[in-house]
Amino acid sequence: MAASRRSLLISIAISASLSIAGAVRAADQQFPQVPRYELLPANYPYPLARVCYVQVGICDVPTYVFPGAPCACRRADGAWISGVVTH
Repeated sequence: MAASRRSLLISIAISASLSIAGAVRAADQQFPQVPRYELLPANYPYPLARVCYVQVGICDVPTYVFPGAPCACRRADGAWISGVVTH
């Protein structure tokens, strides 16, 4: 009886860990990839690892650029707008 109870607990643990791993992968797929330096609205709904903040919006910058560093975002017309990395 103890052996069957132990195998049941192991099965439950494996099922729980697989369901958590599946949920993480689904969450990763919900965030769209944006081109670096492309100007986005300031209220962009998805998280970015590093953000360049300019007066008219934000853009994604590489993670090796540290907060407080100068940066720039490219508008749709190709013009660059200066800003600063906030996080």
